[in-house]
Amino acid sequence: MTVKKRSELSVDQITRRLIDLSLTQHEAVLYLETRPYNRAYLKIKGLAEELEARPGDQRHVLVDLFDHPNPQVRLNAATYAHPLFPDPAIKVVQSIIDAKRHPQEADARTVLDYFINGPLEPE
Repeated sequence: MTVKKRSELSVDQITRRLIDLSLTQHEAVLYLETRPYNRAYLKIKGLAEELEARPGDQRHVLVDLFDHPNPQVRLNAATYAHPLFPDPAIKVVQSIIDAKRHPQEADARTVLDYFINGPLEPE
């Protein structure tokens, strides 16, 4: 089986991979498996960058994942759609916090803080 480069994937294929990788992260975080989580994170980041680089900035497709049943999928979608849709992304992240969906609740708190306050200033 050949593996396509990100640039060869359709937007739908990228979206499906992002969902699959988010589900991988969900399982990894439940079992405290750092390596699979981090590998998935890097791949997700690359997929989001590919969507952004496409004509018209295709990250808008991530909004369709704001209602996904899995909190990790919603958190990742909100994280990468935030620059285009800040208010809806904040609502998604806040809903994860309000639902007390562990372990994503902790990550959601960090993401929300970043959305609102920006990156931490070095001391």
